[in-house]
Amino acid sequence: MTSARISANLLLFGFFLLGCGCSATSEGKTRLRVWSMWTGDEEKVFRDLLRYYERTHPHITFENVSTNYEDSKTIRAIIAGSPPDFCTIADPKLIGQLAANNALRCLDDLFKKQGFRREAFTPGSIGQCLYKGKLYAMPYLVDCYALLWNKDAFIAAGLDPERPPRTLDELQQFAVRLTQRDENGNLTRLGCQIEPQHYGLLLAVFGGRLYDPERDAITADDPRNVAALRWYKQFLDAQGGLAKVNAFSQGFGLGQSANNPFFVGKIAMMVNGQWNPYWAFRYAPRLRYGAAAFPPRTAQPPYTWLGGNFFVIPTGSRHVQEAWDFFAWMQTDEAQFRFADTMHGVPNTFTALRDERLRRGESWRPVFGKFLDIAGSRNAAYFPVLPITGFYDNLMTHAVEAVGFGSKTPEDALRDVQERVSREYAKWQ
Repeated sequence: MTSARISANLLLFGFFLLGCGCSATSEGKTRLRVWSMWTGDEEKVFRDLLRYYERTHPHITFENVSTNYEDSKTIRAIIAGSPPDFCTIADPKLIGQLAANNALRCLDDLFKKQGFRREAFTPGSIGQCLYKGKLYAMPYLVDCYALLWNKDAFIAAGLDPERPPRTLDELQQFAVRLTQRDENGNLTRLGCQIEPQHYGLLLAVFGGRLYDPERDAITADDPRNVAALRWYKQFLDAQGGLAKVNAFSQGFGLGQSANNPFFVGKIAMMVNGQWNPYWAFRYAPRLRYGAAAFPPRTAQPPYTWLGGNFFVIPTGSRHVQEAWDFFAWMQTDEAQFRFADTMHGVPNTFTALRDERLRRGESWRPVFGKFLDIAGSRNAAYFPVLPITGFYDNLMTHAVEAVGFGSKTPEDALRDVQERVSREYAKWQ
């Protein structure tokens, strides 16, 4: 998540929590070392949340709270035997690798003792924490992707501004109608942006998958994945092709600014995340737009793709129970509301998703509520948790780009991924 997801009226604290390196204070408090990935306003929000926890749990104090902490530094600390008591994992694709290397504390016993049920959590949030069926992380808000559309662009193209495309066929038809070019054929507005890194959403819509847990096998070249990339190439070509789309996007402004291409009308529809409603409220208050789940191929339930932020307890943590207690508190309705309201991420639990405080009030909140509805869908997909997930994802993104540019067919691109990832995964089996 980015620092722009913080409400303008939020009270920001700039304090730093210092520690002496020992595990208990003279007052008998337990000191917890915490490392997080956040910077800027999000860092201040996180520190505020820690301070709130200290006030409500007076036996706990946080020391050496390091922010802007990269996952690579955490990995080095675990290897060196000097990890924090708990920390964030910025890239969920690392969870499988760390779990496979016994670098993380399995949380199943603590989860069960707490009385938690997996059914209380949205499938995408808890699913990204499981490696081979065991729990190695806890979610701290998730990211949810949806289709956003510019209502004024729809009106200008003769489309109903309150009706987004309902199927993939309609999505392409709408994208063609909304795409604009100058007299030389250069793009001046892209009908719909689906970036190559969003390929997982397309695979899910076509019923494809990247891994078969029953066979413990990589399935990159699944025929349904091939069909998804074949559709994506056709979708890009209908708007001018990936080369022209990329050339056009070179002039796009930053997403976290008034020059966001969707805000200024250079993109009529796009697949993007739940931070956009607040960004639009802050940078483009006159923008009229909507959000909806990504359309299916036919009259199926709609789809979404989830990412997120996760906390883990590294192997070697000095205070496992106290760290877990904080994790458990993070899942309470009040904590989930505090996190989602200030960081504009999607809560992890079904009860928190229904919190009306997140849906009412400022003009951006009803649209944010659409993401809350979508995140709980049974068709919410995410990348499988494997020890080679990062490698796999990187190869898939390059394969999708190769298909988009026409340098490889979908069959060839996915066959190459299948062979390389299968060889790498065999080292872990």
